[in-house]
Amino acid sequence: MTEREVWNKSWNVNTAGTQIMTSTFIPLLLRSTDPRILFITSGLSTLSGTEDMAIRANQSPDKGWPKRGFTATAYRSAKTGLNMMMRNWHRLLKNDGVKVWAIAPGLLATGLGGNPEFLKKLGAGDPAVAGPFIRDVIEGVRDADVGKVISRDGIQPW
Repeated sequence: MTEREVWNKSWNVNTAGTQIMTSTFIPLLLRSTDPRILFITSGLSTLSGTEDMAIRANQSPDKGWPKRGFTATAYRSAKTGLNMMMRNWHRLLKNDGVKVWAIAPGLLATGLGGNPEFLKKLGAGDPAVAGPFIRDVIEGVRDADVGKVISRDGIQPW
């Protein structure tokens, strides 16, 4: 894929597609007695987190051009955009009683982002750990954090 194709695909999947799907189904959601929207974001979406050099994606590559190696710039930018989109949905639907979050389940070894074995080498956890976290949000355990980007450990900084 070209660089443009990578960026377009990442934004289409993670942000634009999510926006369109959400707006399409809002009329159905508003019929619920306890409407909730959970957007799946990423720990890589935090701006302040870009200063954490323990995260491989934050480490500067060697001198020279073109740059080689691991990069998640299109993905993390799209997920940061998703976080802002979540804030807008929270604002739009607050008076309708809809609870909205962006949730960052952590780095997980899924097949969604490529090779699960490669992700495990980066320290990715078992995808099953996300289930209880998502269930807790759905069941109201994190209602005090509505309108925020949350992780299993608390509120994710911007």
